[in-house]
Amino acid sequence: MNNLIFSLNTVLPIFFLILIGFFLKEKDLLTAEFRKKASTLVFYYALPATLFLDVAGSDIKSAFHVSFVLYALGSALLVFFLGWFLASRLLPREQISACVHGAFRGNFAYVGLAVCRSLMPNQTLTAAVMVITFVIPLYNVLAILILSLYDPSGKRPKLKDILLSLVKNPLILAILAAIPFSWFGITLPVMVNQTLKYLGQLATPMALLLIGASLRPETFSSKPRGIAIATLVKIVLAPLICTFLALPFGFSAEELATLFTLHAVPSAANSYIMTAQMGGDEELGAGIVMATSLLSAVTMAIGIFLLRSFGVV
Repeated sequence: MNNLIFSLNTVLPIFFLILIGFFLKEKDLLTAEFRKKASTLVFYYALPATLFLDVAGSDIKSAFHVSFVLYALGSALLVFFLGWFLASRLLPREQISACVHGAFRGNFAYVGLAVCRSLMPNQTLTAAVMVITFVIPLYNVLAILILSLYDPSGKRPKLKDILLSLVKNPLILAILAAIPFSWFGITLPVMVNQTLKYLGQLATPMALLLIGASLRPETFSSKPRGIAIATLVKIVLAPLICTFLALPFGFSAEELATLFTLHAVPSAANSYIMTAQMGGDEELGAGIVMATSLLSAVTMAIGIFLLRSFGVV
């Protein structure tokens, strides 16, 4: 019973905030203009602030775990190819890229970090920082790859543009800026540390509200086969397979919890935006975000309950 209560206490507050965001949008409090500006605030300022503090306050020299990073990258590729295999055999060509994109690209930066903080409230989230540093850029590359392959216009991205988008990512920049502070044990002045802490505290609640405000119920029933395939891969098969295969490697409880969260979170909200921009099936993309956001509240709670019950985390 304690494990069940812990699981619900970890997951449900996060998804309650998402539902509140949806409710506030329906009440016209989170308008489109506000959401656009708030997304900029979270992505370019609040989230980088909290990541900077996480890295600067950790002992990255001793905490960096090469085998964990390699496994996380390999597991992301495994999910990508699993989604591609299923979609290419069960869907028409015009739906494949949107389905694959929604199946492998999770909302770790917003939802995942919140879950990790709930699971490990008294720890520096070094494993989560490693995921953002290495796996999130891989997600961007794989997204461009799959969307370009099935782009109806036939456009192909330039390598320079891909690299530039990674270098300009504010989350990556924040982590890179913080590494010297961690490596050389530099302590931030109290006033700077507290200012960044206050700014970073905006990230999680604001991001979750914005995710809720982006949900579109009318897309839930559109193209059910594509939505079902992506949802099955994203929130059921990916966390089940990737967490189970990680057990023999001797990863720490923090690393296993991070791996589970990486693959169990719902599809990233910006996967819909990127799919639309690159000629993919935007209606299917929106439906996948909607379905995974709603159903992952259940699957994540079950997964955390099982991990706790078997003493994995």
